Amino acid sequence: MTFTPRLFLPVLLAVPALVAQTIQPPFNISYSYTDLGSVPGVPPSYGGITFKANDPSRLLIGGGANGSAGVIYEVAVTRNPSGRVTGFSGTATQFSTAPNIDGGLFYGPGGVLFFTMFPNGSLGQIRPGSTTPDRIVDLLAAGVAGSVGAANITPAGFPNPGMLRIASYGSGNWYDATLTADGNGTYDVTGVSPGTFIGSGPEGLMYVPPGSSLIPDYSYVIISEYGGGNIVLYQIDAQGRPIPTSRVVFMNGIGGAEGACIDPITGDFFFSTFGGGDRVISVQGFGVCGSFITYGAGGGGTTIPQIGGGGCAGRGQQAEIRITGGVPSAFGVMVGGFQRFNQPILNMTLLAQPFATFFHPLDTAGAFTLPAQLPIDPFLSGLHVYFQSFYLDANAPLGVTGTAGLDMTVR
Repeated sequence: MTFTPRLFLPVLLAVPALVAQTIQPPFNISYSYTDLGSVPGVPPSYGGITFKANDPSRLLIGGGANGSAGVIYEVAVTRNPSGRVTGFSGTATQFSTAPNIDGGLFYGPGGVLFFTMFPNGSLGQIRPGSTTPDRIVDLLAAGVAGSVGAANITPAGFPNPGMLRIASYGSGNWYDATLTADGNGTYDVTGVSPGTFIGSGPEGLMYVPPGSSLIPDYSYVIISEYGGGNIVLYQIDAQGRPIPTSRVVFMNGIGGAEGACIDPITGDFFFSTFGGGDRVISVQGFGVCGSFITYGAGGGGTTIPQIGGGGCAGRGQQAEIRITGGVPSAFGVMVGGFQRFNQPILNMTLLAQPFATFFHPLDTAGAFTLPAQLPIDPFLSGLHVYFQSFYLDANAPLGVTGTAGLDMTVR
């Protein structure tokens, strides 16, 4: 199947905008959607979309997509008492330049923000704190056919967690690849697999969060089909790849289905549109995950490890507490509790009142992951659990360094 480049379809893009998007049976029984409209201050056309790392009150979205002047914008969201996004607050501001940004916008290892690029088939990388790309990788040279549409990282619980997944808009193919640290805080893309044809101009892609109605846990991927004006589901195989023959239309009648992300508070599925009114639409009914937000500051030495969360902080789901950037092979302890704390200790601050302790070494990369299978008990909904870790460090003034605090809110 051949797709006409979107840069030459300004008239056709206006037509699908008049068609009402519809959730298809049987999903319409359990799912609903909200059209949040356009984001104030973000110019057309929209690209990738994601929530800001460790701050679910702010949304990142590409504007001026596919053009050399593309930019990632940041805007505050408003939420109702149940946590669902109801709209946008104020006018979006520039987060970073992102030339030729397309439908992929996602966080990867090291807190790096990745974005896909059309029509040059590349992957941009923005390190934490940067306002311009720190590296651009040519995916065409790495083995991807046609320009990319979107990409994402396989989340915990699915086959091959941490693997880079790539959807090519131009060829309609799905690819797997590996991200390898290059020593500069950015990543090489290696080991690109042969492509699997899924067609229809794939753009945003996400793995369906566990706990989603009518969709078996850890078994499906959801893709924005720009070429078909649909949101579709594919069952995945043992490697985490979509099975082409399993395609099911979840939602149709969409003008320019583009980026995709999951709300870390509610589990709602968000997608943007390239043309089609340049809008943001949220879909309710998907798995409910909580959030991970850091607070306070680490300290004690020059090598300060970072703490973060992963997986799904939802009842009945598996969450992860992750440590990165520590002293390789250092021994330490992670504390967890149900109250924040503010007690000076060893040239640092104890930020979580200890209820439980987990002694462990870091690996040779200075990392550690604590898995946590959360019970289904409704009592846990809204529960805050606080974490902090401390490690031996011979170069620290008092021999110990510590992370910031991490607030895991269970939903």
